This record gives sequence, structure tokens and C-alpha cells, in this order.
Amino acid sequence: MSAPEVLDVAVVGGGIAALTAGLFAAGFGLRTAVLTEIVLGGELINLEEVDRYPGLTEPVSGSELASRVEAQAVEAGAEFVFDDVTGISRESGGFLVAGLSDTTRAATVILATGAKRRKLGVAGEDALEGRGISYCGTCDGPFFKDRPVAVVGDDDFAGREALVVARYASDVTLITSRPDPQLASATYQAIEASERIRVLPNAEVTEVHESGGVLTAVQVRDVGSAAVTDLSLAGLFVNSGMAPNTGLLESLLDEDAGCGVVVDAGMRTPVPGLFAAGGARRGFGGYAVMAAADGATAATSARDFLRDQAE
Repeated sequence: MSAPEVLDVAVVGGGIAALTAGLFAAGFGLRTAVLTEIVLGGELINLEEVDRYPGLTEPVSGSELASRVEAQAVEAGAEFVFDDVTGISRESGGFLVAGLSDTTRAATVILATGAKRRKLGVAGEDALEGRGISYCGTCDGPFFKDRPVAVVGDDDFAGREALVVARYASDVTLITSRPDPQLASATYQAIEASERIRVLPNAEVTEVHESGGVLTAVQVRDVGSAAVTDLSLAGLFVNSGMAPNTGLLESLLDEDAGCGVVVDAGMRTPVPGLFAAGGARRGFGGYAVMAAADGATAATSARDFLRDQAE
């Protein structure tokens, strides 16, 4: 389905922030299109369960939640344009959103492109991606049935990843650079109760080892003593934080957006009519409910901006 010739709001992205922005913008009666790749959900689809989401009494998968919000957005009147957006630029009266297939014109743009998993940054990591190193436990956990794996990370997302892959692996080592990972109480209790998970604190992965192009072990260094040991593994799941996907705004913002786009409480960027929500913005908290709130806020600010322009 093609977008209208001139949109009120172009939402760029396909995660929960983008879907919610599309839902609210269309609900306000604005001509709205969500420009996204064919697979909706962003990082959300990597979550086997989305919990602590208001109104959901039972956990649902990330893909199921994305599907529900998409249906709501369509019902509200949002169109979906499945294209790979390659650039965003300003023109008189609004913006040009360039894609591989077409160019869309819009009075306002909400950037909700999310973020991608950060890598460890050790030598050999790229060559072993998909050959023992993974960034998604939900996707790749089943490939390591009855084999030893490790999860690297310091927060609750890493802890939950360890619980996911523990359903398949023979044992899981949660490697954290902290004395204790920052876990939600429910995650902590589940890890404590698991016979397959052990926590390795004050440690960081410094090298990866392979044989025949497949991961066989990692070198782990103690943060305090600097002592190193090798840990034999079949799989390594990396949870080193998220890097905002902000490259589309390089020509519009003078600031370095590598840590996320700076916005105010209304998700407004320094460029009038341009908004950023969810993982693309600086200071995002990482939870699905926060992304949804950002999307709703950005859509509300876009509506108010258009009203002010019309006066």
C-alpha cells in the first residue's frame, strides 16, 4: 500500500515506539504512514516474553505484542509502507523520507528506528557471529541444546537472556563485570533457583577462540586481579547494551547522535517538526512500555506542532 502524496506524519521504524506513534497519530486524525522493513517489532521480536507491561496479565511474546499494536494502528487509519528508508532531509514545508522504492513527503517525521545490540569489540568477534556468537537468545538458544554457553552482560536483560538459553543449554555462565548483575527481583530469584546457571562476577571477555571457524572458548579476565582463564563454550550470547540507530539524521543534526538523539520531554529534537522516540533517543530506559510511551508522546507533540503551524 502506498502512502498519501503528502503526509502529516511519517513514522520511521517498526518497533513498539513506531507502532504506537502510528496508532496515536492516526487516532488524532492525522494522515499517517509507518515506513518500515517488512518484519515489524524491531528488537521486541527477540523477546520470548514481554512482562510488566500494563494491561497484560499474562506475558506475551514480543512478536505477538507488535502484531497487536500494528492491528490497532491499521484500524486507527495508519498506513504501512514497507521499504528500507535510506535518508531523511528537509524541504520547504516539511521533510523528504527517501527509501529504496519510493520517496515520501511529510510535514513531520518521528524517528523510531530503535537500537541494535552493541558488540564486545574483541578480535575475531565478527567472524564468529552465527558460528557460536549470538546476540539473540530467543532466536539461537535452541541451536545449543545440551551444550555449554555463556551470556555476557550486566543488567536484567542479560539475566533474562540467561534464563532463556538455560532452557536448552547444558549449563549457562552469566559473565558480568559487576560484583552482581543489576537484576529485577523476579529475574534474580529465577536464576538463584536454576541449577543450570552460575554467575561469574567481576569478569570480562577479552578474547574468543575458535577451531575450524567455530567458537570453542573465551578468555575471561578478572576485573580486579587481571588474572585470565579460559572458559570452554559452544556458544556466547552478547548483551553489551544497545547502540541507537540514528544514522538517518546525520545530515540534519550537528551533534553526535551516536549515543542517541537529544530530545525534550515532548520527544522534540532541535529540528522543528522532527521527533525521536524509543531506542533512537538519548536516555531511553530500554523497556517496551517506555518505548510505547515515547511513541504516544511524539505523536502528541507532532499533532500540536501541526496545529501551531496552521494558526
